[in-house]
Amino acid sequence: RIHFAALAAALLAGAGLVASRALADEGMWTFDNFPAAKVKELYGFAPDQKWLDRVRKASVRLEGGCSGSVVSKDGLVMTNHHCVTDCTSALSSPARDYLDDGFYTASRKDEKICPGFEASILQSISDVTTRVKAATANVDASAANMARTAEISAIEKEKCGDDRTKRCQVVNLYRGGQYKLYVYDRFDDVRIAFAPEMQAAFFGGDPDNFNFPRYALDMALLRLYRNGQPVKFADPLRIDPAGPKAGDLTFVSGHPGSTERLLTNAQLEFQRDHFLPWRIEYLAQLRGALLNEATKGEEEARQVNDTLQNIENSLKVFKGQRGALVEPSFFGEKVAQEKQLRDALASDASLRAKYGDPFTTLAGVVEAHKRAYLPYQMLEARFGAGSVLLADARQLVRGAVERAKPNGARLPEFSDQRLPSVERSLLAEAPIHPALEKVVIAYWLEKTREYLGPDNAAVKAMFGSRTSHQIAADIVANSQVGDAAFRKRLWNTGSLVAGSNDPAIVFVRMLDDAARKARATY
Repeated sequence: RIHFAALAAALLAGAGLVASRALADEGMWTFDNFPAAKVKELYGFAPDQKWLDRVRKASVRLEGGCSGSVVSKDGLVMTNHHCVTDCTSALSSPARDYLDDGFYTASRKDEKICPGFEASILQSISDVTTRVKAATANVDASAANMARTAEISAIEKEKCGDDRTKRCQVVNLYRGGQYKLYVYDRFDDVRIAFAPEMQAAFFGGDPDNFNFPRYALDMALLRLYRNGQPVKFADPLRIDPAGPKAGDLTFVSGHPGSTERLLTNAQLEFQRDHFLPWRIEYLAQLRGALLNEATKGEEEARQVNDTLQNIENSLKVFKGQRGALVEPSFFGEKVAQEKQLRDALASDASLRAKYGDPFTTLAGVVEAHKRAYLPYQMLEARFGAGSVLLADARQLVRGAVERAKPNGARLPEFSDQRLPSVERSLLAEAPIHPALEKVVIAYWLEKTREYLGPDNAAVKAMFGSRTSHQIAADIVANSQVGDAAFRKRLWNTGSLVAGSNDPAIVFVRMLDDAARKARATY
């Protein structure tokens, strides 16, 4: 998508575009829906299709959730520093801390593979809305999600088949208003070339984060490889050493998160009064537990540092969002906007006949959401609070079950198109940080009991007669899931998973029915 702005700040990165004139004009557009005529009217310049295609083919999506830009003909990708900290942390050891000290190579032969990293570059977009919606047109609401998932899996399979150099993804835009098939070039050999030391990359710490100006070298360089050789790009983006000037028309291409501009006031109230306060409390207390662990020694601090930085980054985002929603003038403007829209809908009989009253319908959904979000968050979305051992154990347990099903009947993350990524991430040679694992597993257990209650069936099952610290210590000390060879054996022979007595595998099997139920309800 693309964001554009007449401001002195620019980084070309990712898979999209957005625009803004001196903080006035703003928006976010997909590459196939850029408002060229409007931009031309406002600024006297608009990118033509050739320009848009060039930017798109040099915009990189890092599958961990970041954007990057191809900046050399030999596959060099520039991105933000926090986007490579999982890599530098995984490559580090007590003897060499690449996160704290930085990573630099004198030659390409010294570039190191980032365990489990993948990158994608968008090559084409096609509209499949009619086909996806047709799959649910005559289906009961309770079966609609399964029918939609099956059709999306079929579309992705038809286009990309078993080609592991491609990634097909049906993207839901405008909250189900459109479905687009995105076809990417996929790169599963991503290597670190340069990352500055943390003190330079995160100078000013969290107080300076998301502020402007910011005096930090917040960047890193990766390189894309295929068949052991750097990938060649005929027309990479070029870095302008002079930088932008105040008033310059600036475009930012990237892989952004979703906006929430289409949420109704009932949905925003849920965010303000329920979800965001819970999320902030959950992360703040986890941050405290990690800070306490970091005081125990240099090695403990090294093991928790990457996770701690990510939490502090997220906390600032969520606090900012809630700060906006509790501001009366801001929310008053949202109330006025929604009233205008609802009045227009009520005054048009044809629209009422076609759409009914979606605002009331959504308000009912929000009430159900209030009841469902905590079981979903604690048993499914936040399962293990980031524990690698529990996350990998869940992939092994679910992978054995899901791969035995037809492609269209699986959980989406185990579809044929996504399996190569799941497998690569699961089997990557990456270290387990025992100090971090013990903290996050124990913390997650305690918070799950707090939020769901001690009488919850899943809570009773997970604790039994043990404490959270006993469970965490057992998993960290006795699980073999941290061994890549063990994971590979169970992944390749799924039948072994059901009979495994590994404590992480046993724990996941015990809770998976409850987690799946919470997910289905949500």
